[in-house]
Amino acid sequence: MIVENKNFSVLICIISSIFVVLKIYTGSNLFLWIFFLLTSTAMLLDKQQHRIHYLLFFISWVYVIKFDISGYSLLVVLSSFYILLSILTIFLQKQGISKRLLLTFFLFAFYTVAVTLVSGGNLIAVLGFVLNYSVLFCAVVTINDRAYFRRYTYIYALGLLAASIVRLISYSVPKIDHFIESMTVVNTVKTMNSISTRFTGLDLDPNYFSLQVLIAMACLLVLFNLDGKKEKKSIVLLVILAFFGILTYSKMFIITFVVFILMTFIVFIKNNVKTAIKFSTFIVIICGAVLYFFYESLFGIYWIRFFGSGISTDAITTGRVSSWSIFINEILQNTKVFVLGAGFGTSFAKVKMAHTMYLSTPYYIGLLGVALSVLYISSLYKVLRENVGIINTPGFQILSINAIPLYIVLLANIGLDSFVMDYFPYHILLIMLALTMSKSKTELLTMNER
Repeated sequence: MIVENKNFSVLICIISSIFVVLKIYTGSNLFLWIFFLLTSTAMLLDKQQHRIHYLLFFISWVYVIKFDISGYSLLVVLSSFYILLSILTIFLQKQGISKRLLLTFFLFAFYTVAVTLVSGGNLIAVLGFVLNYSVLFCAVVTINDRAYFRRYTYIYALGLLAASIVRLISYSVPKIDHFIESMTVVNTVKTMNSISTRFTGLDLDPNYFSLQVLIAMACLLVLFNLDGKKEKKSIVLLVILAFFGILTYSKMFIITFVVFILMTFIVFIKNNVKTAIKFSTFIVIICGAVLYFFYESLFGIYWIRFFGSGISTDAITTGRVSSWSIFINEILQNTKVFVLGAGFGTSFAKVKMAHTMYLSTPYYIGLLGVALSVLYISSLYKVLRENVGIINTPGFQILSINAIPLYIVLLANIGLDSFVMDYFPYHILLIMLALTMSKSKTELLTMNER
């Protein structure tokens, strides 16, 4: 029996999240068992294209849906179950799969595991990495309509919003606050008058939480601009998430957010000056309200964040320049690492982070691995375009709202290592779907005639 109600998954996600909160509050694993049974049963009963909703919603909860803080997340089990259900669906429906996609996927998966094993790395870590990219494979193969971009964006944003609300409430509920703070080192900013905690949602790091917020915001912007409908709820969600992003006091967030606004303004001017004027007015009003109510606290905190440790490049980048130099030397001085990679969970990577995707990725999987990952992702995008029936549409428009999620992830990851993070394949999925929202030549001509 397949559930046809389109709001079924949203309802189950909200109910399931309540059980996760009850587990955090009481410490009883019974509530987590209820969460798991509820979500896995719902995933079984739901239609194939909706099954990934549960993963999209709870990817921002990955660190709290555990029986033990130091244990593995239940998202691993749910992801495995999703893959199993997807494989069964593909076989039962006798759905064909691109041979090129299969080949690039198996080469990419086999290669990353093999390099890690040869290097004496962490097998569990690399299998988790492959698992996440297998979820991406199953999602792309079974998507048959680009309209799912709307559903996936909203459910992903709703999961982030729910995680943010739980964290906000936790400041007034000591038991929940203690649980969240026990997961990691609490990041704070000290000014002359106060000490402020950097907001992380239910993530471990404010920077990675803010990146998830930025991706959600960029995708919501695509929805707002889609077909000229100007969906108000997407902008409301965008503004709320932006507020939580600002509370992370992340330099990366502020820089990327400013670029996000500038890119949006440029694209609107290119397409419709009237829309650009409305957008500018909206931004001025929102920024004016924020500055009026929060100027003193926000200005002081962000001044400390950017210039509190000096004005050297290493100080402004919070030590990233030094990390980049170390990883560049590690890659260039070792031919094996440069060509094949060091694998996952090796001794060097355990004690040091590159703090940029553009060095951590070649360090882990080498030049050959980067080439295989590009081939795999490009194969996924080609299959996705074919599955959703895109005909006579531009492959990629440089100056378009649909491309902004891609630019955001490329820019933000100058200072982050997202490629190996659990949520990154979900970002790739949303970005690829956003790119498929490009209008056909016929639609563009119709719009111009209007």
